[in-house]
Amino acid sequence: MYARRVGTLAIRLLGRFSVAVDGVAIPGDAWRSRRGADVVKLLALSPDHRMHRAQVMEALWPESDPEASGSNLRKALHFARRAMGDERAVVNERGVLVLRPDARVETDVERFEAAARRGLDAGDEAACRAAADLYHGDLLPDDLYESWLAEPRGRLRRRYLDVLRAGALWDRLAEEDPTDEQAARALMRAHLDAGQRREAIRRFERLREALRDQLGVGPDRATVALYEAVLAERSEERRVGKECRSRWSPYH
Repeated sequence: MYARRVGTLAIRLLGRFSVAVDGVAIPGDAWRSRRGADVVKLLALSPDHRMHRAQVMEALWPESDPEASGSNLRKALHFARRAMGDERAVVNERGVLVLRPDARVETDVERFEAAARRGLDAGDEAACRAAADLYHGDLLPDDLYESWLAEPRGRLRRRYLDVLRAGALWDRLAEEDPTDEQAARALMRAHLDAGQRREAIRRFERLREALRDQLGVGPDRATVALYEAVLAERSEERRVGKECRSRWSPYH
C-alpha cells in the first residue's frame, strides 16, 4: 500500500501491462482482479484518462444487465484502488471515472502516438525512426480476445507500420508485414546494388509466397518489373562471364 500522494503514474501498455507510482513498479501479483486491471487499462487509453461509467460497463460487461454490470464495476474499482494503494486511484466525478486526477498520468501509448504524429506530419525520416523505437510491441498482447481492445490495437499497429515506412526501416517493415511490396522492392534494390542478386530473388520469392498465402494475390506490376530486371541483369552477367571464359580458353 502507498500511504503518500503520488506525483506521477506511469503506465505501460505496449508489449505488456505495468504500472509504476512515482517510479516504483506495482508488483504483478497486486492485480488480484483481472477486471480491476482492465478498468485501469481502459482509462489509460481514453482521452484525458476519463470515461463515463456506463461506457466502462458496456466495454467490460457487454452482455450483462445494468445491475450486474454496476456490481461488477464496483468490485473492479475496489481491486484497482487496492492494487494501486490509494482510494483516489480512480475517482468517480458525477458518473465519470477519472484515473488519478491529482497525478500526472503518462503512458507509452501517448508517447508513441505523439512522436509518430510529429515525424509523419513533418515528413522527417529520422523522427519517424525515433518514433518506431518507442513501439515496444502490440497493445496489451496478453488480452488478445478483449473486443474493446481490437480498434486501438489495430490503429496503433497501423501507425507503427506507417512510421516504419516513412523512416525507411525496410527490414523491420518486411518482418512485421511480409506482404508490404514497397519494403520488398526497397530491399530487392539494396541487394541488387550490393551485387547480391540471389538475395534479391529470394526476397521476391518470399513476398510472392506471403501474398499468395495471406491475401490470395500476386505481386503488382512494379514489383514484377523489378524482379524481371534482376533476372535480366543476372542473365547478362552469366553471358559476359561465359564470353570471358571462352576468350581465354586454351582451345581458342
